[in-house]
Amino acid sequence: MAGLIRRFSEGYKWAYLDLLAVVVGVAGGVGAIVFRNVIEFINILFFSGMLPHAPSPYFVILLPVIGGLIVGPIVYILVPEAKGHGVPQIMESLCRGGGQIRKRVGFILICSSAITIGSGGSAGREGPIAQIGASFGSLVGQICNLGPRDLKLLTVCGVAAGIAGTFNAPMGGAMFGMEVVSRRFSPYDAVPILLAAVVGTAVAGELISPTPAFVNPEFIFTTHDLVICFILGPLFGVLAFLWVKAFYLFEDGFEALRVPKTLKPAIGGTIAGISGYYFFEYGIMGVGYNGINKVFEMASAPGSESLLILLIGLGILKILATSFTVGSGGSGGVFAPSLYIGAMFGVAFGMILVRLLPEIAIDPAAYGLLGMGAFFAGAARAPLTCIVMIPEMASNYSRLPPLIISCTLSYAVAQILLRGGSLYTLKLIRKGIYLDQSQPVLSQVSISEVMEHDVMTVSPKTPVFDIREKITIYNHTGFPMMDEGRLKGMITFDDIRNVPLDVQKKTLVGDIATKNVITVHPDQSTKYAMDLMYRNGIGRLPVVSRDDPGKVVGIITRTDAIRAYEMAVER
Repeated sequence: MAGLIRRFSEGYKWAYLDLLAVVVGVAGGVGAIVFRNVIEFINILFFSGMLPHAPSPYFVILLPVIGGLIVGPIVYILVPEAKGHGVPQIMESLCRGGGQIRKRVGFILICSSAITIGSGGSAGREGPIAQIGASFGSLVGQICNLGPRDLKLLTVCGVAAGIAGTFNAPMGGAMFGMEVVSRRFSPYDAVPILLAAVVGTAVAGELISPTPAFVNPEFIFTTHDLVICFILGPLFGVLAFLWVKAFYLFEDGFEALRVPKTLKPAIGGTIAGISGYYFFEYGIMGVGYNGINKVFEMASAPGSESLLILLIGLGILKILATSFTVGSGGSGGVFAPSLYIGAMFGVAFGMILVRLLPEIAIDPAAYGLLGMGAFFAGAARAPLTCIVMIPEMASNYSRLPPLIISCTLSYAVAQILLRGGSLYTLKLIRKGIYLDQSQPVLSQVSISEVMEHDVMTVSPKTPVFDIREKITIYNHTGFPMMDEGRLKGMITFDDIRNVPLDVQKKTLVGDIATKNVITVHPDQSTKYAMDLMYRNGIGRLPVVSRDDPGKVVGIITRTDAIRAYEMAVER
């Protein structure tokens, strides 16, 4: 009887979650359409309102810069989670925060991302809409007082609904949620996520007439095409690796750039603006699907050397424009730009094949579709998502065999080169979050949650004897050494006891302090900090701002790890 009651209780709970998933699906579908309409409104405002009245045609260069000037304060002051391409923030909230996302994130993301994309910034819709959907799912879960596991599940349901509603791809949206975001497959998870994705697609389809995202090239695959995919897959795995490395190279460059943070998105908009001036009709600005359609149409005509060079150039320009737009802190996704880059290189690959193998009938546009899937599969570690979503977006499943070969091989090669990372997870790995490993409890708590904010510091000119007294009074075993508000070193009890007692009043802190200080950032995990302390045999670490390595914002000790453990267990 007890077992029967337990099974009934579990079934009731699952049915309740399915019902909530439907609610989240409705919210995600509506959110996707609202977001798309806001983007269109902003786009009309900039390109039909401002541009025709501009004094010079060069004014188009300034449109994404103006958008960046508006987005910068919104992102860096109001909602830092809106910075960048969004999906890593969702994954971090699932890993650390139990799926809890601040309630205001959804609304502000609609505004900031719509301005970034609508003003001509090179970014996609999927990252923001994933976050918007996730915030809806998290909100519903918090209102219903769900536990951490079920709250995470509803958050992923929101992601799936938003993606599916945006791209009219229910299976693709569900696969994106499971493979990319939650990285977990189980019947318990799959049914609510699929329900949310289907409902999100249906709701979006009722509000707008669903149409394929891009032109659907005719393609009847042959044995030759399948053989060629064994070359295309690994090649695009290498290209995906280069894309990921380039993106983070520029993002790191903007992190180190010594300008006010609120101005960085404006600087990032310059490349998209300049590219848009010279290649306006090719989709460098904005999402880029119009550029993909244009290139597919051009590829159906007899090719030329200049078109091949143009395609390769457009792919490189999209890499630069997206890296600058999103890497600078602009709010937007990287899925659509990745499809654009893959399409350009794919069509170029097809044109090269036409020259090398003139006896085989090859349609370069068809290889553009294969390039899309293979490129994103390698970059995002998402072969199943691409195998499902690309045919859904093109409204044709006839290309599954070559797409499967291309995506899986690209994924395999990129994983070797990226050492298990991806376009979405490298940001998390830098914070000490490894999603493919069983997460120790300390990985679920960030340093900012447990660190001591009121930091006691010392000056380089302070006598060592005075520090000895502070250690006795406050029971601290070390202090950051600050000079003119900047971190210059660390003084510990071990440093002091090596100085003879009779000279401690004459010896200054600056003479014996450790200058090469090991530091951590507030957004890294407590597990990462503890590993550093263990490896280096130290008991405390200064916590510095990620934007300013000389600015101390806190200190974390081994004692704080105990509080972190208790906090993680409570969650």
